[in-house]
Order: sequence, then C-alpha cells, then structure tokens
Amino acid sequence: MENLKGLIRVGKVSAIYPEKARARVVFEAHKLVSYELSVVQKQTLKNRDYWMPDVGEYVLCIFLPTGNASGFIVGSLYSEQNMPDLSSNDKRAMLFDDGTYIEYDRKAHLLTIDVPDGIINININGPVNITATGNINVNGDVIADGISLKNHVHPENDSGGPTDPPQ
Repeated sequence: MENLKGLIRVGKVSAIYPEKARARVVFEAHKLVSYELSVVQKQTLKNRDYWMPDVGEYVLCIFLPTGNASGFIVGSLYSEQNMPDLSSNDKRAMLFDDGTYIEYDRKAHLLTIDVPDGIINININGPVNITATGNINVNGDVIADGISLKNHVHPENDSGGPTDPPQ
C-alpha cells in the first residue's frame, strides 16, 4: 500500500495546452507543479471527444508509479464554491462561459439548446429528416436557400401580379 501513496491527487490547473490536450496542475498540499499531464478523453480514434479544463479548475489526477512525469487528468471536480447546476439523474447538460446551455432530459425526451445572442450553425452533408408527432415551433424567421418564410412574396398570383407577404 505504501507504493500507492501520492498516485491519486487533487490539484488546481495552472496552465493548459489545448493543441496537445495537456495541462499543468498545482498541488498545494505538496507545494509542487506537475509536468504536462494528458487530459483523459472519452474517445480519440474513430469517435473523437475533446474537452479541456480551465485554468483555476480543480481536477483529479492519477500518476503511474514510475514518477511525477507520468500522469493524467481524469476529470474536474465540483466544490462548495462551484456547485452543480443540476440535481437530476435524468439530465445531462453543458453550460459554457458565454451563457450557451445544452441540456438533454431523458425522462421528458427533451433536448434544449439556448445560445444567447448567438447563431446556431449546423453544417450537414446529406438529407435531414425531422419527425415530430406534434408541432415544430420556431420563434423567429425560417430561411431556406435565402427565402424567408415570413417575408417572402411570390412573383405572381392568379391575376399575374405579385402577392403580399404571408401573415
């Protein structure tokens, strides 16, 4: 058991290297700063995930018994100063620093995406099918190939003249 001492540590991120998915961590109890540690990802080959902790964020680190240079950041930790935003096992969510919020509630079968003062760009190469058993509600205009659903006019009606915008 003695050789396991110090292999699992909690520290605070002091520097990040996003291009390498690595970070340095300060361990205040040991008064030392780590080497660059790999940030563990869920997948990195065929399916790829990516996340980086923020500088100042508390993280859980695991070290190999070969020394302080061989370690990994396994995840981030909530604290009393930084409590979770949710308290439900049925929800998974991400809250970004700019206020963007993405949540899925598996019990309600509800996906919520809120981008304050932003635009959601979705680039898809292929068909998109939306199937709903109820209404699809859009607040704002729907624009397809540059044609506005709210403000378009048809060039001609039965009398040969332009039509009014939809109401």
